[in-house]
This record gives sequence, structure tokens and C-alpha cells, in this order.
Amino acid sequence: MTLGRALRSPSSENLTLLRIVLAVAVIVSHAWPLALGAGTGEPLEYLTGRSLGGWAVGVFFFLSGLLITGSAERNDVARFWQARVCRIFPGLAVALIVTASLALASGASTNLQQLTEWYLRAITLVSIEHRIAGAFALNPYPEVVNGPLWSLFHEVVAYALCAAFVLAGGTRRTTLVIALVVVTTALAWGHDVLPGRLATFAPLFAAFCWGMAAYVFRDRIRVNLFLALAGMTLALVLPWTIVTGVVAGGLVIFALRCPIFPPMKDVSYGLYIYGWPVAQTVVALLPGLSPEALAIISVFATYPLAWISWTYAESPGLTWRRVEV
Repeated sequence: MTLGRALRSPSSENLTLLRIVLAVAVIVSHAWPLALGAGTGEPLEYLTGRSLGGWAVGVFFFLSGLLITGSAERNDVARFWQARVCRIFPGLAVALIVTASLALASGASTNLQQLTEWYLRAITLVSIEHRIAGAFALNPYPEVVNGPLWSLFHEVVAYALCAAFVLAGGTRRTTLVIALVVVTTALAWGHDVLPGRLATFAPLFAAFCWGMAAYVFRDRIRVNLFLALAGMTLALVLPWTIVTGVVAGGLVIFALRCPIFPPMKDVSYGLYIYGWPVAQTVVALLPGLSPEALAIISVFATYPLAWISWTYAESPGLTWRRVEV
């Protein structure tokens, strides 16, 4: 079976479960620095040079490249961006209010004007400031109220570049697609010498471009478990900057070959944007938790908020606009 056929089959429902697993992995990974302080090594970091959460974010970008490319090809520019806005911003708008409320409850020393400025910078993705003065002041990782939101800016930039590439006809020329993957992977490998946000964006966009290529070549790629395992094994022997796309592709193939899970609410985004502030709150209420205990409690405590986010903030916007997820 090819990737293209699998994406059109009921097994594609498993990608929702994969996104949820990735979001849980981010929460679990962050439990270590949140419980023990900034600079604490996270799971997989010493083994692969990249944390569990870092791998999960990279796979998220691959999945975005895989799915967003199809959306860009099927829709005009206006409808494409309508879908992206409806998917990201309703949930984010509410999550920021909840984050600010938890920060204030923890003792944040900020006034209304400062809080409003923080909210506007975050909701526009112009400059997401993770810190609110005085928030969670007694926690091992004080003042940082919602660290994972940094990736949203990079994701929207990746959407824009993908849409431009599709609009220019790049996905209709296989040589351009291959060149895009080669160039972005090379930039990811040398990302340390790039300035500012480019250093962070390069590895993420490389993973995104591997996903774009997977979509373009979907009818030539076999959904083969041996290939999936071989790809994931590369994470142990090659630098993460150049194998994220291959590892992500292996995970996608593995998910598509698993038994088909019943349809479920896609709470992955809610888990991602609520996991950090919930974990910070758990630490404030139950100081001294081990990272393992914090990870377990945080996942279970975040899930209800993620469910509410999907049910009442994210899904209604998508349904009302009748756009693709």
C-alpha cells in the first residue's frame, strides 16, 4: 500500500492519535525542567542530542508539511488561510486567557496594561513573551508561563512558505521539491551559524519540507514497516538536524500500519498549548514532585482543558467556516 492510498483510507484516522501522542510527549519532556529547574536534561537528550519534546515538535512539523501541502493544492489562497486561522487562533485566544489567569493566581506582579500588551503580542504571534513577572515565583522554573507557544510563529511562517511554493507551481516539479528538501536539510545541519530566529526555524522547516515531499511523492512511497524502523533507527546514528524528516516519516508509516483506531477528538493542540501552564500550576500546588510524577499528573490534568478547547473553541470555528483541519 502506498502512502497516498493510506492517507485516503480509514487508517488515516491514526494520525490524530499520533498527534495526541506527540503532544503528550511534549508535556512529559517538559516535566523534567519544570520539576528540577532550567537546564535539566530531558528524556532522550543525552542519547540523541535532542529532547523527547524536541523530537515531538519536529514530527509535528513533518505532519504539518504532509497535510498542509494538500490543503494548499486543493484550496485557493483565501480559503487556505481561512483554514489556518480557524485552526490556530480560537484555541490560542482562550488558552492565553487561561494562562494569564493561572499566572495571576500564582502571584504574578503585573498590571492590566502589561498583561494586555503580553496578550496582544502573543495572539498576533509577533513576539510571544513567555514570562510574566512574579508568576510561579517559587517554582523551580519561575515566571515562564507558557514556553511551548514559541513554535506557533515558526509554524505560520512555514505555512506561508509552503503556500507560496505551491502557488508558484513548485510541487508540480519533482526536481524543485527534491532541491527544496536538500537545501533546507543543509541549512538545518548548519543552523548554528544562522542569525536570530533563523537558527531555530531552519531545522523545523526542514522537517516541514520533508513532509511536503512525502505528500508530493505519496503515490510512490510504500507504507512498509521495515522502512519505518530503518528510518527511526537513524536517530541513533546521525545528527538530529538531518534525520528528523526521516524519523518522522517512519513514525507516520508505523501509525498508518497500526490497527485502525476509532475516530477521536483531536485534542493534540489543546494538550500542547495548555500543558506547560497546567504543569506549572501543579508544581505550585504540589511542590517537590519528581519529574515522573509531574509528567503523569500534568497529562491527566491537561486533558480536560484540551477536550474543552477542542469542543468549544477549535471545532466550532472549523465547523462554522466549513474548512479543513
